[in-house]
Amino acid sequence: MFIIPMKDGRFAACQIICALKGRFKKAFSFGVIRIVSDETVSVEDGDFLHYSYGKRESNVIFASPAYLRDGTWKIVGNIPLTLEKEELRVFQCAGHLYCGDEYIRNLQIDEYSQFNTLGVAGFELVQIHLSEMKQ
Repeated sequence: MFIIPMKDGRFAACQIICALKGRFKKAFSFGVIRIVSDETVSVEDGDFLHYSYGKRESNVIFASPAYLRDGTWKIVGNIPLTLEKEELRVFQCAGHLYCGDEYIRNLQIDEYSQFNTLGVAGFELVQIHLSEMKQ
């Protein structure tokens, strides 16, 4: 669990879904459990909030781990992923299906939209996604 300070003064309580390695080592995925008014966040589980991105809706964000490493996004605890959240570790990248770092198979074009797409959001885009979260 970690918190992201938002531009409007609130904080996003987040849970890491998958810390990627190997060819995807510059990315990790996470979900936002809640948006709160201060950074004293209790470490409790909850459903991930959704946001719109173009015509799609998602509850998974891929980003660089740089702000976790430098402490900008503060780690506040650890809770295990539920079975439902474990399924969010599966994503597609350039027509290939992965579960974390493990390659699964090639996808048919009509399958692309069935999976989260690895697209690393810059830190400004992360802020935009957070501002669009539906609580």
